[in-house]
Parts: sequence; C-alpha cells; structure tokens
Amino acid sequence: MSLLKQHQLRALAAVADQGSINAAARVLCVSQPAITKALRELEMEQGVPLLLRSAQGAALTDAGQLLLGYARLVIRELERAQQEMERLRFGRERSLRIGMTPLAGLELLPAAFLAFRRFHPDVQVSFLELDTVQMLDGLRSGQLDFALGAFVDPPESAHVLSSPLYEFATTFAVRSESPLSQARRLSELQGAEWMHADASGMYPRFVRSLFAQEGLPPPERITCCTSNVLFCGLLMAMDVVVPMSSLGMRATLTAQRFSELNLEVRPPGLTLMLLEREGAIMSRAAERMMDCIRAALA
Repeated sequence: MSLLKQHQLRALAAVADQGSINAAARVLCVSQPAITKALRELEMEQGVPLLLRSAQGAALTDAGQLLLGYARLVIRELERAQQEMERLRFGRERSLRIGMTPLAGLELLPAAFLAFRRFHPDVQVSFLELDTVQMLDGLRSGQLDFALGAFVDPPESAHVLSSPLYEFATTFAVRSESPLSQARRLSELQGAEWMHADASGMYPRFVRSLFAQEGLPPPERITCCTSNVLFCGLLMAMDVVVPMSSLGMRATLTAQRFSELNLEVRPPGLTLMLLEREGAIMSRAAERMMDCIRAALA
C-alpha cells in the first residue's frame, strides 16, 4: 500500500472544511486540477472512495471521514514539529492551546498561568472552554495540546489518557439574599428552579433520585444552561438552586454572593483531570504549563 502524502491529506482536510474542491483550492493557493489529482490519487492508492461529488460541492464518505481524523492529526503534528524547529532555530515558542471546563479556570489556571508567563512571556496561549465531546475531539485531532476538566467519572475515549489531579466536594447553593437560603429539607425546595450545566442528562437524573429517596415527586423545573454568561446572569437574577464545588464556594466573589444550603444531601464529588492524547509529543511550553498547574495544586 502506498504511503499517505502530506499534500493529499491537506487537500482532503481542505475539501472537508470548505465543502468543494474549488474552495479548497483557493484556501490552499493551488489550482483546482491539483486538488482533484491529489484526491483521485489518494482514492486509488487506498482503494476506497473518499468523496461524494455533486453539483453542490463535495462531501466525504464514511471512509473519507475516518481518514479525515487521521489527516487532521498528522497536519497538526507536522505544524507542531515545525514550531519546535523554529524554537530551536530562533529560541522562542510559538503557541499553546488548552481545553478546559469552567471549573478548571476558576482558581487553578490563573495561578498556573501567572507562573507560566514568568518562563514564557512570548508564547501565544489560547484557553478554550469546551464541553466534554468537543474537548475529546480536540485532543484526538491534535487541535489541543492538552485539557483540564472536572468530572464525576473520568471520560472514556479511545486514544485519550486521563490523570486525576485533585478531588473536591460539591454542595447545593443559592443567592445569599434568596428566601431559599433558609431551606433545610428537600421538601422546601420542591417548587424551586433547579439549574445546572450538564448536557449529558446525568444531573437531572441525580436530582430526581434524591427526591425519590425522600418519597417526594421531583422538581417540575430542572433547567439546563451551558452558556456560562447566561448561567451567571440567571444566578444573579433568579432564586435558583445550583450545584457548586467547594473550590467555587471559596472564591471571593462567590462567597460574598452565594450561600451553601444546609442539607444532608450533596451533589456527587468531582475530580479535576488532566487529559492528553495518547502518544502525543508535548512541546516545551506544554510541559511547562503542566508543571505550573501541578505546582498551583500543591
């Protein structure tokens, strides 16, 4: 079988991104026949159709989608290799992309980033707040150097390694001025708005099970909001019951504005996890940031 060639993989990725061969050619600054030739050679060498061509453009077949994941990974790794060579040649790092869940950025990353900047003042850093699916996809495709996430259970994904960093308890909280802050039993919170950011559906099931254990019907309003800006706005505008980590409750502004409910039940604890792609070669900047994160935890 012929070896995959870089220009073929770049052509495949460009067509997937742009939706047509002509658009892919413009993005890659090559001719349309060059893209067509590269893709036809790739299909012949691999022995499977990779594109579905039509008057509307081009779409990838199932085989094309499978190869696309590897193509993106190869392209990204080559870009990283080029950056490392530039670092050796010019003595400077280029970029670092870190995926994160909201909780990871609350207290840990500010301290770690401050320490990181003392060593690498010129590295272009991107902190990307993502959901679990986006985070895992970014790691597998090489779009992220590594990721930090808080989970009840470690995410299971092929080719992604997870390492526990820190475990912390969680609690239920409301606005400090809310009349709900005096609640001591679940029955007093049955008519309340319960809000969360878990799109998986696990948290609503957990809340319903809590009420069922007390012989109570579940709350009628369990609202999911994955927008952090809207979530914060609703927290300040409404009397809602939300899960909050012990880490979050210790934050200065949170402690001033929210009160922990004195209930016997608590949400499940969370584990802060470091996620990285299996076999990934970390840049010096990525390794330094990981060291700074571990130091901030210590």
